[in-house]
Amino acid sequence: MMRTGTNLKGKKLLVLGGRTIGTKEIVLNAKQNGIYVIVTDYLPEEKSPAKLIADEAWNISTEDVDALIHKVKEHHVDGVLAGVSEFNISRMITICNATGLPCYCNKEQWNILQNKSNFKDLCRENGIPVTKEYEVQNTCKIADNTGIEYPVVVKPADSSSSCGFSICYSEEELEDGLAYAKSFSDTGSVLVEQYMDYRYSVIIHYTVVNGVVYYSGMSDKHSERISNSSGPIMAVQYYSSNDEEAYLRKLDTKVRKMLSSLGFTMGVFWIEAFNNKGEFVFNEMGSRFGGSLTYLPIQYLYGFNQLDLMVEYALTGKNKVMDCQKANIDNSSTYCIFPVHVRKGKINKINGLDRLEERKELVGIVPVHYIGDQIEDWGSAQQVFAYIHFVVDSREEADRFAKWIMETLHIYDDRGNQILFNLHI
Repeated sequence: MMRTGTNLKGKKLLVLGGRTIGTKEIVLNAKQNGIYVIVTDYLPEEKSPAKLIADEAWNISTEDVDALIHKVKEHHVDGVLAGVSEFNISRMITICNATGLPCYCNKEQWNILQNKSNFKDLCRENGIPVTKEYEVQNTCKIADNTGIEYPVVVKPADSSSSCGFSICYSEEELEDGLAYAKSFSDTGSVLVEQYMDYRYSVIIHYTVVNGVVYYSGMSDKHSERISNSSGPIMAVQYYSSNDEEAYLRKLDTKVRKMLSSLGFTMGVFWIEAFNNKGEFVFNEMGSRFGGSLTYLPIQYLYGFNQLDLMVEYALTGKNKVMDCQKANIDNSSTYCIFPVHVRKGKINKINGLDRLEERKELVGIVPVHYIGDQIEDWGSAQQVFAYIHFVVDSREEADRFAKWIMETLHIYDDRGNQILFNLHI
């Protein structure tokens, strides 16, 4: 149940997208509090998990903003939310702006934080370290891009999930990398950056309630690549970070000031920073909870639910005063997010989930794919089957439990092949 203390019973909430990560959880959260929930997308109900549990379903694509604006007004909807899909979040902002409904993020704020180049400019203005960046000519000609020290990372400025990512070791590879990154960018905007060791980073969380910025925890993230041609994706996350004290001492005050300068009344944020022995270089930021549903570890560690705050704000334009300071954190325990991945194939059978759900260590399972889904060799976070959240006594025990998961969980394609794998154990 919602812990904000606000009575939202009977209000109408429109959720954009019924299949994307986070939407099913929004529906469940809202319905537990007596909220009437509508889910919209272009998919039939059997392929849209959030539609199956909603009070009402609309067969309108989230791309059709004009139709949704009309329906929101016609049906007297009180609020609009999206999950982690950046496409749907941008549509949420447009719909709320056109209908006068509350929205935790406006277009200007979104354009700053969603675009990696704009975010880096903001960090520089606030004295926060970011990766070195190279200017390249739009022509993508090799001769135009002299003076670059290789290797470099090339990526879209406005994409996520490691889509369009390349590590380039020569001018020839850079030319290919620029074209590849542009193919994943809606604006054709590309970043060329100094190569950093992507394997070791931290994820830093902040929450804004009634204009006050709260630090909400930090994890150590280990990333790997599925193949030499793919971008880095999460292999495992551990809370809390071994370098949390160093971060709080060096950068927390600057980051709070930076977020305050953007004028958020309510907000949920994650920041990825490369970590070299307690020296942090910021990489990117999200104005949403993470795709692994990062509000779950924050609820466990700090005793409040970011999703509660988002639903409350979407329906009322405000939040009740609440304590978001450190509450339940137990440094003797390890909270782990363990993604399990699937290889190319059509998912036909899943075994072992029931055994996993019986374990006392389990906090939650965040599904990404379902039976019937066709998986390709995307080389990105699209190949995550599920994010598994659990709590144990140490990182060593976390690795043992992750190994047990891989021995217990089996996913088969339509040819009977086991297609589950992971990047950590």
